[in-house]
Amino acid sequence: MGEKSGAGQSGGVNISGKVGSVGGSIVGGDMTVVSVAALDAALRPLFASVGAAPAENQAKAEAKLAALKEEVAKGKDADDGIVAKLVDGFVGLVPAAASAVVSAFATPILGAVAGPVTKFVLDKIQGR
Repeated sequence: MGEKSGAGQSGGVNISGKVGSVGGSIVGGDMTVVSVAALDAALRPLFASVGAAPAENQAKAEAKLAALKEEVAKGKDADDGIVAKLVDGFVGLVPAAASAVVSAFATPILGAVAGPVTKFVLDKIQGR
């Protein structure tokens, strides 16, 4: 088979020549990147609060947090309805974590993905 030309390419990345190691993402267009370290730091108090939940709710609370982390990692592409539902469900399982949740969404990384539905849920959690 011969080499294909990139002339008819519709997306992706076409790299020619010698390419060594790439120490990050190769981006050919718009891309939202959420720092895993910053996300972990913002969610750490929530994961720590799981122990305050009744034993029968701890596994469910951890699962909701894992799903929340996965969704908010999408950055601006996160589904606000899903984020709100996960936040509400988590606080339902771990009521003692309400202030930690509100504080976490006050951080720039999570505040940036909180849309109107999530903000409504956060206001509800705060009793507004």
